[in-house]
Amino acid sequence: MNSKSTWVWLGIAATLFAVIVIVEKFGPKPPPGPMPLIPGFQAGLVTSVQLGLSDQPSEIQAVRTNGTWQLIKPITYPAQKVSIETLLVVLQQLAPAMVIPGSEVRQRKNADQEFGFAKPQAALTLKTRDKVVPILIGSRTAPGDQVYVHIAGLEGVYLVDAALLKLLPRNVDDWRDSAFADLQPLRFDHINISNTVASLEVQRDLTNLLWRLTRPMSARADSQRINLALQKLNTARVTRFVTDDAKADLESYGLNAPELELTLSQETNVVATYQFGRSPTNDSTQVFARRLGLSTIVTVPNDLLELWRGPLNQFRDPHVVTFSRPVDRIDLTGTEPFTLQRVSSNSWQIAQATLPVDATLVEGLLTTLGNLSVEQFKDSITESDLPRYGLVNPYRQVQVSSVVTNGSGSTNLVMATLSFGTTNGEYFVRRSDENPVYAIAASQAQQIPVYPWQLRERRIWNFNENDVVRLFFKQPDQQVELRRAGTNTWVLPPSVPGILNSFGIEETVHRLGELTATGWIGHGEGLREKFGFGTNNVTLTLELKDRTKYVVEFGGASADSYPYAVVTLDGEPWYFEFPLALHEYMLFYLKPQAGSK
Repeated sequence: MNSKSTWVWLGIAATLFAVIVIVEKFGPKPPPGPMPLIPGFQAGLVTSVQLGLSDQPSEIQAVRTNGTWQLIKPITYPAQKVSIETLLVVLQQLAPAMVIPGSEVRQRKNADQEFGFAKPQAALTLKTRDKVVPILIGSRTAPGDQVYVHIAGLEGVYLVDAALLKLLPRNVDDWRDSAFADLQPLRFDHINISNTVASLEVQRDLTNLLWRLTRPMSARADSQRINLALQKLNTARVTRFVTDDAKADLESYGLNAPELELTLSQETNVVATYQFGRSPTNDSTQVFARRLGLSTIVTVPNDLLELWRGPLNQFRDPHVVTFSRPVDRIDLTGTEPFTLQRVSSNSWQIAQATLPVDATLVEGLLTTLGNLSVEQFKDSITESDLPRYGLVNPYRQVQVSSVVTNGSGSTNLVMATLSFGTTNGEYFVRRSDENPVYAIAASQAQQIPVYPWQLRERRIWNFNENDVVRLFFKQPDQQVELRRAGTNTWVLPPSVPGILNSFGIEETVHRLGELTATGWIGHGEGLREKFGFGTNNVTLTLELKDRTKYVVEFGGASADSYPYAVVTLDGEPWYFEFPLALHEYMLFYLKPQAGSK
């Protein structure tokens, strides 16, 4: 081979290589993976799905409108969106396992019978705005794991996974929306409730989203109950589609005069009405129901409707007051008026006293006020009614306010003013902005403090057990002196026999260093006899390294068996209920056990 021929062949090879590179880089790419069953099909563009089933007399058709699906054949009813769109997505992604070319199909004399297209299991028609895709689903293959499919307009027969059949409905009920009342897309602010014992209307405040009774009276509604009832209604699922006959005998279902009817409205425009009748003869757990505008009668679980049943008062707010804003000021008038003012997020002060205030007790007061439960409603109150409730001269008044800051400064926004009365051992409360009187439990009324000192900081003192050098525990029958010799080491005087539990004593002293009153019961002179203090009481004295002494004396006991104790604070005696567990620690650990030293 001469050099000239060599260069010619090299030039041809280089040209071929360049063509290959260009085609690989810039030429059309074959689609990745297997070819789809329906080329170019997009599930999201489908506006109508029509299905004929070999064992059903009527076609099923659903149309998509504004993102929702509606059945229009053989009935009009909301469709099950998930089932329909799952089928469409699977069809978009489905790839045939095998294709029988059109030329081969044409060679078979009885191809339609062979592949099951003469009497197909299903005839599916998918419509978009500009395209119609008819699909025939024939018989299964001999093994049964695949099924023959033909797409109109395309040659050939496709074999696809027989699991496709499971996505097709067996009847129209399979594609009905099983949600009885889908409330999510509905906009409503009124609910008319009519049951066997009450007829009422509630309205939702668009500002705070709380419900209020507007008929037959104006009153605060139980928003928690109504919201929970709506939630349960929204989750109710149809257990059986009974009939679609528009001429069905409503009386036989208890729907001619429904036992419960709910009408949802946006201002005066009715959005939806739901009716509930009696239970089927053989199943008291279900109840017949329907939505006006649809001829369909269904059954739904009976227990989901319990919150909608009941008399008027069960729909009223069971609490005397609910605080929608942070409370910054509490004015209490009565035996000894005083004002609580918030200083910071977790700090309060009493305007009329210099006492340190227990923030936990104040929060407890707010919790008590917020938890005041109405035991009985006394409506249509006139001035002549007030004496029977002890409200001509209330024994206690509480006003709760919040600080509102605006461009012109800060002002107190009064959220509630409550007057408390009592007669014959019963307790009542009335709001200044409402007519009714509410009967409340005595236990709740008695939790409201009468005196400012009841809210004093309950931590009595604070020291570390490492600072304690000795303690004296005086009882009527003996007096014990214990000295601290080191961490977890306590000793008796040399002349005193007995065995000590040093670890128990250390823990007891640690807790005594953080002594906190369970509750204050009084202060000042002249109360010793009232609380069971005599001349020979149990007394505990703790001495610190700096010679400071802390003394607590014990007297009688409360009805709940809490020991009464007294300490001196600010130069006067303060009486309180002593922590029960700590008292038991003292009696057990601060006395030496019998035995040789």
